[in-house]
Amino acid sequence: MTDNIRRLFKQMNHNTKEEALLCLKKEFNLQSRKLVKNEWIIGGRIPEAYQGRTVELFQNLLRKQQAMKAT
Repeated sequence: MTDNIRRLFKQMNHNTKEEALLCLKKEFNLQSRKLVKNEWIIGGRIPEAYQGRTVELFQNLLRKQQAMKAT
């Protein structure tokens, strides 16, 4: 599932990526967005219990990004 998460993250523009990192930080009560990016996204070490919710958040953010692009 981590490959799917990385694929979704790569589809995001800069602003959406920043929003995604902040959402994950807030959702999972983490210390820093840098940790999320380096350990979870780049490193592929997303805790298994969080992977499903991460995919859901990323899909929603990509829908939002597409909606903004369409307007």
